[in-house]
Amino acid sequence: MDWRIPIALAVVVVFFALVYQLSYSTQPVQKDVDVVDVFIERMAKVKSSFPNQRPELWKRSQIHIRRHLKTVNPTEPVSLILTSGHGAERTLGCLAQRLAESFSGALNSSVLNIDGKSKTSQDSDQVKLDIDSDLKKAFGGKKLAAVIQRFEELPPGSTLIFYRYCDHENAAYKKVLLVFTVMLDALVEIPYNASLAGIEDMVLEQIKRKFVSSDKSAVFNQMDVDKLSGLWSRISHLILPVAGDEMIEQKGCVSEGESF
Repeated sequence: MDWRIPIALAVVVVFFALVYQLSYSTQPVQKDVDVVDVFIERMAKVKSSFPNQRPELWKRSQIHIRRHLKTVNPTEPVSLILTSGHGAERTLGCLAQRLAESFSGALNSSVLNIDGKSKTSQDSDQVKLDIDSDLKKAFGGKKLAAVIQRFEELPPGSTLIFYRYCDHENAAYKKVLLVFTVMLDALVEIPYNASLAGIEDMVLEQIKRKFVSSDKSAVFNQMDVDKLSGLWSRISHLILPVAGDEMIEQKGCVSEGESF
């Protein structure tokens, strides 16, 4: 056999190998999207839309949620409570929605909204079933954040469903966010210099007044002091005040998915 044939074949193989390598190396490399970076970027936009808020609202909420997003296998969901007086009602609802959208958007998902005020006069057991069904459908699908607006207006017994969704060890879904909003009594406004501990006490007292009628134990599907204590320990990891924004209070706000 002509000795030149193997050499020619080798040259051809090397040539095509070099062409392939060059072609591959010039293709753009797809970088993994960092969900924490996306969340921080989205929160920066939210912050710019609400200039009247305390610095600690942004600092603490971002630390709280960012820690959860950084955890590969979280042991519990992330939750927080936003609160205000009636002078900031629209701002409270809007900010809660925008915060939840920052979380869900980073995970390429959307937000479930539950309106407590619309359920006040409904049967407690039925509301509990409805919330359970809504959360299962949302968290088991493409909605990884839920905003429970006006939590204090829900029928008291119905809120016991959040034992299932906010438990420290056995929560039904762990890679999700729940944002609760609580409106204080009509005559109560939160002083700008109020401590977070003091604000937490105000919110707890409001919930107690709304949910518990006596110190006696109630049947399994009704709220009492002991059940409220257990529920409170699950949802009160972080409580932050919201200050009113005059423009939002007058005209409402438009989020990515809702208008208020």
